[in-house]
Amino acid sequence: MKTLVFIQIRDDKIEENTLGILNKVKTTFASGEIVGALLGKGIKSEWIEELGLHGIKQVFTADDPELEVYLSATYAKTMMEIIKQVSPNFVIAAGTVYGEDLIPRLAVRNSTSCAQRVVDFTLQGETLHFHTPVRNDQAMKVTKVVGNIAFATSRTGAFFIDEAPSGSVPEVTNVSITFDDKDKVVKHIEIKKAERTVNLKDAKIIVAAGRGVGGKENFQIIRELADLLGGQIGATRACTDVHWVEETYEIGQTGQSVSPDLYIAAGISGAPQHMSGVKAKTLIVINKDEGAPIINYADYVIIGDMHTILPILKKKIQ
Repeated sequence: MKTLVFIQIRDDKIEENTLGILNKVKTTFASGEIVGALLGKGIKSEWIEELGLHGIKQVFTADDPELEVYLSATYAKTMMEIIKQVSPNFVIAAGTVYGEDLIPRLAVRNSTSCAQRVVDFTLQGETLHFHTPVRNDQAMKVTKVVGNIAFATSRTGAFFIDEAPSGSVPEVTNVSITFDDKDKVVKHIEIKKAERTVNLKDAKIIVAAGRGVGGKENFQIIRELADLLGGQIGATRACTDVHWVEETYEIGQTGQSVSPDLYIAAGISGAPQHMSGVKAKTLIVINKDEGAPIINYADYVIIGDMHTILPILKKKIQ
Protein backbone atom coordinates (compact mmCIF):
# COMPACT_ATOMS: atom_id res chain seq x y z
CA MET A 1 0.00 0.00 0.00
CA LYS A 2 1.49 3.30 -1.11
CA THR A 3 -0.16 6.26 0.62
CA LEU A 4 0.16 9.89 -0.46
CA VAL A 5 -0.58 12.36 2.36
CA PHE A 6 -1.33 16.02 1.60
CA ILE A 7 0.73 17.93 4.19
CA GLN A 8 -0.90 21.02 5.63
CA ILE A 9 0.94 23.83 7.42
CA ARG A 10 -0.80 26.00 10.01
CA ASP A 11 0.82 28.76 12.04
CA ASP A 12 4.23 27.90 10.58
CA LYS A 13 4.15 24.25 11.66
CA ILE A 14 2.73 20.96 10.44
CA GLU A 15 -0.98 20.79 11.25
CA GLU A 16 -1.69 18.34 14.11
CA ASN A 17 -4.42 16.39 12.29
CA THR A 18 -1.94 15.72 9.49
CA LEU A 19 0.51 14.22 11.99
CA GLY A 20 -2.35 12.12 13.34
CA ILE A 21 -3.01 10.76 9.85
CA LEU A 22 0.66 9.82 9.48
CA ASN A 23 0.50 7.82 12.72
CA LYS A 24 -2.69 6.06 11.62
CA VAL A 25 -1.28 5.19 8.18
CA LYS A 26 1.97 3.97 9.73
CA THR A 27 0.19 1.63 12.15
CA THR A 28 -2.45 0.41 9.68
CA PHE A 29 -0.08 -0.37 6.81
CA ALA A 30 2.96 -1.67 8.64
CA SER A 31 4.78 -2.69 5.46
CA GLY A 32 3.45 0.14 3.33
CA GLU A 33 5.13 3.26 1.96
CA ILE A 34 4.16 6.79 3.00
CA VAL A 35 4.83 9.69 0.65
CA GLY A 36 4.16 13.34 1.52
CA ALA A 37 3.06 16.19 -0.74
CA LEU A 38 4.22 19.55 0.61
CA LEU A 39 3.14 22.64 -1.36
CA GLY A 40 3.77 26.29 -0.63
CA LYS A 41 6.25 29.14 -0.77
CA GLY A 42 9.39 29.01 1.38
CA ILE A 43 9.21 25.35 2.40
CA LYS A 44 11.34 24.77 5.50
CA SER A 45 13.84 21.96 6.04
CA GLU A 46 12.59 21.41 9.60
CA TRP A 47 9.15 20.52 8.25
CA ILE A 48 10.70 17.86 6.03
CA GLU A 49 12.79 16.50 8.91
CA GLU A 50 9.69 16.27 11.12
CA LEU A 51 7.82 14.40 8.39
CA GLY A 52 10.66 11.89 8.27
CA LEU A 53 10.39 11.33 12.02
CA HIS A 54 6.71 10.53 11.57
CA GLY A 55 7.30 7.81 8.98
CA ILE A 56 7.45 9.51 5.58
CA LYS A 57 10.15 8.07 3.33
CA GLN A 58 9.81 10.51 0.46
CA VAL A 59 8.49 14.07 0.22
CA PHE A 60 7.41 15.69 -3.04
CA THR A 61 7.77 19.44 -2.69
CA ALA A 62 6.44 22.26 -4.87
CA ASP A 63 7.89 25.60 -3.77
CA ASP A 64 6.33 28.38 -5.85
CA PRO A 65 5.01 31.92 -5.26
CA GLU A 66 1.70 30.84 -6.83
CA LEU A 67 1.32 28.29 -4.00
CA GLU A 68 1.88 30.71 -1.15
CA VAL A 69 -1.82 30.54 -0.26
CA TYR A 70 -4.31 27.79 -1.01
CA LEU A 71 -6.24 28.20 -4.25
CA SER A 72 -8.18 25.26 -5.70
CA ALA A 73 -6.89 25.43 -9.28
CA THR A 74 -3.16 25.77 -8.57
CA TYR A 75 -3.13 23.21 -5.76
CA ALA A 76 -5.20 20.66 -7.68
CA LYS A 77 -2.97 20.98 -10.75
CA THR A 78 0.18 20.49 -8.67
CA MET A 79 -1.27 17.54 -6.78
CA MET A 80 -2.31 15.86 -10.03
CA GLU A 81 1.30 16.03 -11.20
CA ILE A 82 2.51 14.56 -7.91
CA ILE A 83 -0.09 11.77 -8.12
CA LYS A 84 1.13 11.03 -11.65
CA GLN A 85 4.72 10.68 -10.42
CA VAL A 86 3.93 8.76 -7.21
CA SER A 87 1.20 6.38 -8.50
CA PRO A 88 -0.32 5.94 -5.02
CA ASN A 89 -3.02 3.48 -3.96
CA PHE A 90 -4.43 5.91 -1.42
CA VAL A 91 -4.54 9.71 -1.13
CA ILE A 92 -5.65 11.33 2.13
CA ALA A 93 -5.70 14.73 3.82
CA ALA A 94 -6.92 16.10 7.13
CA GLY A 95 -10.52 17.29 6.83
CA THR A 96 -9.77 20.99 7.16
CA VAL A 97 -11.33 23.62 4.90
CA TYR A 98 -8.46 23.08 2.44
CA GLY A 99 -8.41 19.28 2.64
CA GLU A 100 -12.14 18.97 2.09
CA ASP A 101 -11.95 21.26 -0.92
CA LEU A 102 -8.90 19.65 -2.54
CA ILE A 103 -9.33 15.90 -2.13
CA PRO A 104 -12.80 15.60 -3.73
CA ARG A 105 -11.51 17.63 -6.70
CA LEU A 106 -8.64 15.19 -7.12
CA ALA A 107 -11.03 12.24 -6.87
CA VAL A 108 -13.24 13.64 -9.65
CA ARG A 109 -10.20 14.28 -11.86
CA ASN A 110 -9.26 10.63 -11.35
CA SER A 111 -12.82 9.49 -12.21
CA THR A 112 -13.64 8.17 -8.77
CA SER A 113 -15.30 9.29 -5.53
CA CYS A 114 -14.06 10.34 -2.11
CA ALA A 115 -14.75 9.18 1.46
CA GLN A 116 -14.99 12.27 3.68
CA ARG A 117 -14.57 12.87 7.42
CA VAL A 118 -13.59 9.27 8.15
CA VAL A 119 -12.68 8.23 11.70
CA ASP A 120 -11.04 4.95 10.73
CA PHE A 121 -9.84 2.99 7.71
CA THR A 122 -8.98 -0.69 7.51
CA LEU A 123 -7.45 -2.95 4.90
CA GLN A 124 -9.38 -6.12 4.13
CA GLY A 125 -7.39 -8.12 1.61
CA GLU A 126 -6.44 -5.48 -0.94
CA THR A 127 -9.53 -3.31 -0.37
CA LEU A 128 -9.64 -0.21 1.80
CA HIS A 129 -12.74 0.20 3.96
CA PHE A 130 -13.63 3.62 5.35
CA HIS A 131 -15.56 4.14 8.59
CA THR A 132 -17.74 7.26 8.89
CA PRO A 133 -20.13 8.07 11.77
CA VAL A 134 -23.74 8.71 10.76
CA ARG A 135 -27.01 9.57 12.53
CA ASN A 136 -25.32 11.87 15.03
CA ASP A 137 -22.64 9.26 15.75
CA GLN A 138 -25.17 6.63 16.74
CA ALA A 139 -24.16 4.34 13.86
CA MET A 140 -21.10 3.71 11.70
CA LYS A 141 -21.15 3.57 7.92
CA VAL A 142 -18.49 1.41 6.26
CA THR A 143 -17.76 2.08 2.59
CA LYS A 144 -15.21 1.38 -0.09
CA VAL A 145 -14.14 3.56 -3.02
CA VAL A 146 -14.21 1.93 -6.43
CA GLY A 147 -11.24 2.93 -8.59
CA ASN A 148 -7.49 2.59 -8.96
CA ILE A 149 -6.88 5.21 -6.26
CA ALA A 150 -8.83 5.66 -3.01
CA PHE A 151 -9.33 9.25 -1.84
CA ALA A 152 -10.36 10.31 1.67
CA THR A 153 -10.35 13.08 4.27
CA SER A 154 -10.28 12.50 8.02
CA ARG A 155 -12.51 14.04 10.64
CA THR A 156 -10.85 16.58 12.91
CA GLY A 157 -9.28 14.86 15.91
CA ALA A 158 -9.90 11.36 14.53
CA PHE A 159 -6.33 10.13 14.98
CA PHE A 160 -3.76 10.62 17.73
CA ILE A 161 -0.20 11.78 17.09
CA ASP A 162 2.78 9.51 17.74
CA GLU A 163 4.34 11.19 20.77
CA ALA A 164 7.72 9.45 20.30
CA PRO A 165 8.39 9.29 16.52
CA SER A 166 11.67 7.74 15.42
CA GLY A 167 12.01 7.92 11.62
CA SER A 168 14.83 9.25 9.46
CA VAL A 169 15.28 12.18 7.06
CA PRO A 170 13.21 11.48 3.92
CA GLU A 171 14.22 11.71 0.29
CA VAL A 172 13.07 14.98 -1.30
CA THR A 173 11.80 15.28 -4.88
CA ASN A 174 11.15 18.77 -6.21
CA VAL A 175 8.21 19.26 -8.58
CA SER A 176 8.07 22.21 -10.97
CA ILE A 177 4.70 23.31 -12.37
CA THR A 178 3.91 25.99 -14.95
CA PHE A 179 0.66 27.80 -14.29
CA ASP A 180 -1.24 29.46 -17.15
CA ASP A 181 -4.05 32.02 -17.19
CA LYS A 182 -6.84 29.47 -16.68
CA ASP A 183 -5.15 28.41 -13.42
CA LYS A 184 -5.36 31.99 -12.16
CA VAL A 185 -9.04 32.78 -12.70
CA VAL A 186 -9.35 33.13 -8.92
CA LYS A 187 -6.75 35.41 -7.37
CA HIS A 188 -5.69 35.85 -3.76
CA ILE A 189 -6.16 39.40 -2.44
CA GLU A 190 -5.68 39.22 1.32
CA ILE A 191 -6.18 37.06 4.38
CA LYS A 192 -8.13 38.33 7.36
CA LYS A 193 -7.96 36.16 10.45
CA ALA A 194 -11.14 35.80 12.45
CA GLU A 195 -10.92 37.05 15.99
CA ARG A 196 -11.10 34.05 18.28
CA THR A 197 -10.48 34.15 22.00
CA VAL A 198 -9.59 30.47 22.30
CA ASN A 199 -8.59 27.53 20.15
CA LEU A 200 -9.71 24.38 21.96
CA LYS A 201 -8.43 22.21 19.15
CA ASP A 202 -4.87 22.45 20.53
CA ALA A 203 -5.79 22.12 24.23
CA LYS A 204 -4.27 19.11 25.99
CA ILE A 205 -6.58 19.40 29.02
CA ILE A 206 -10.22 20.52 28.93
CA VAL A 207 -12.66 20.87 31.81
CA ALA A 208 -16.14 21.10 30.30
CA ALA A 209 -19.58 21.67 31.76
CA GLY A 210 -23.11 21.07 30.55
CA ARG A 211 -26.60 22.04 31.61
CA GLY A 212 -25.92 20.49 35.01
CA VAL A 213 -23.67 23.41 35.95
CA GLY A 214 -26.88 25.30 36.68
CA GLY A 215 -25.96 28.86 35.77
CA LYS A 216 -23.39 31.40 34.60
CA GLU A 217 -22.02 32.06 38.08
CA ASN A 218 -21.30 28.37 38.61
CA PHE A 219 -18.76 28.33 35.77
CA GLN A 220 -16.25 29.85 38.18
CA ILE A 221 -15.30 26.45 39.64
CA ILE A 222 -14.90 25.09 36.07
CA ARG A 223 -12.49 27.95 35.25
CA GLU A 224 -10.56 27.51 38.50
CA LEU A 225 -10.08 23.78 37.97
CA ALA A 226 -9.02 24.30 34.34
CA ASP A 227 -6.49 26.97 35.37
CA LEU A 228 -5.15 24.70 38.10
CA LEU A 229 -4.57 21.91 35.56
CA GLY A 230 -3.13 24.26 32.94
CA GLY A 231 -6.03 23.62 30.61
CA GLN A 232 -9.05 25.28 29.00
CA ILE A 233 -12.74 25.28 29.75
CA GLY A 234 -15.36 23.89 27.39
CA ALA A 235 -19.14 23.78 27.26
CA THR A 236 -22.11 22.20 25.57
CA ARG A 237 -24.48 24.11 23.31
CA ALA A 238 -27.05 24.14 26.12
CA CYS A 239 -24.69 26.46 28.03
CA THR A 240 -23.76 28.75 25.15
CA ASP A 241 -27.36 29.14 23.96
CA VAL A 242 -28.33 30.75 27.29
CA HIS A 243 -25.06 32.74 27.42
CA TRP A 244 -23.66 31.08 30.52
CA VAL A 245 -20.34 31.06 28.62
CA GLU A 246 -19.08 32.48 25.31
CA GLU A 247 -19.82 30.59 22.07
CA THR A 248 -16.08 30.16 21.40
CA TYR A 249 -16.02 27.51 24.14
CA GLU A 250 -18.73 25.35 22.58
CA ILE A 251 -17.69 21.77 21.82
CA GLY A 252 -19.64 19.43 19.55
CA GLN A 253 -21.41 19.25 16.24
CA THR A 254 -22.03 23.01 16.01
CA GLY A 255 -18.89 23.99 17.94
CA GLN A 256 -15.26 22.91 17.98
CA SER A 257 -13.96 19.35 17.69
CA VAL A 258 -11.32 18.49 20.29
CA SER A 259 -8.90 15.65 21.00
CA PRO A 260 -7.22 16.45 24.35
CA ASP A 261 -5.17 14.13 26.51
CA LEU A 262 -7.66 14.69 29.35
CA TYR A 263 -11.33 15.70 29.15
CA ILE A 264 -13.25 16.24 32.38
CA ALA A 265 -16.99 16.38 31.69
CA ALA A 266 -19.06 17.78 34.54
CA GLY A 267 -22.84 17.81 34.38
CA ILE A 268 -22.88 16.78 30.70
CA SER A 269 -25.51 14.25 29.61
CA GLY A 270 -23.53 13.12 26.57
CA ALA A 271 -25.89 13.85 23.71
CA PRO A 272 -24.53 12.64 20.34
CA GLN A 273 -24.32 16.26 19.12
CA HIS A 274 -21.77 17.00 21.87
CA MET A 275 -19.85 13.72 21.82
CA SER A 276 -19.36 13.94 18.04
CA GLY A 277 -16.82 16.68 18.81
CA VAL A 278 -14.95 14.85 21.57
CA LYS A 279 -12.15 12.33 21.09
CA ALA A 280 -10.08 12.29 24.27
CA LYS A 281 -7.32 9.95 25.36
CA THR A 282 -8.84 9.94 28.85
CA LEU A 283 -12.43 10.95 29.63
CA ILE A 284 -13.49 11.54 33.24
CA VAL A 285 -17.22 11.97 33.82
CA ILE A 286 -18.79 13.63 36.86
CA ASN A 287 -22.57 13.20 36.83
CA LYS A 288 -25.32 12.50 39.35
CA ASP A 289 -27.33 10.57 36.75
CA GLU A 290 -26.19 6.94 36.64
CA GLY A 291 -27.98 6.52 33.31
CA ALA A 292 -26.38 9.47 31.52
CA PRO A 293 -25.31 8.41 27.98
CA ILE A 294 -21.85 9.97 28.44
CA ILE A 295 -20.98 7.24 30.95
CA ASN A 296 -20.76 4.79 28.03
CA TYR A 297 -17.84 6.84 26.63
CA ALA A 298 -15.99 7.32 29.94
CA ASP A 299 -12.71 5.90 31.20
CA TYR A 300 -13.53 6.97 34.77
CA VAL A 301 -16.89 7.89 36.30
CA ILE A 302 -17.75 9.73 39.52
CA ILE A 303 -21.44 9.49 40.38
CA GLY A 304 -22.50 12.54 42.37
CA ASP A 305 -23.29 16.24 42.32
CA MET A 306 -20.62 18.20 40.46
CA HIS A 307 -21.06 21.14 42.86
CA THR A 308 -19.91 18.89 45.71
CA ILE A 309 -17.25 16.91 43.85
CA LEU A 310 -15.43 19.68 41.95
CA PRO A 311 -14.41 21.69 45.06
CA ILE A 312 -13.06 18.46 46.61
CA LEU A 313 -11.19 17.62 43.42
CA LYS A 314 -9.76 21.14 43.25
CA LYS A 315 -8.55 20.94 46.87
CA LYS A 316 -6.92 17.54 46.29
CA ILE A 317 -5.06 18.79 43.23
CA GLN A 318 -3.85 21.88 45.10
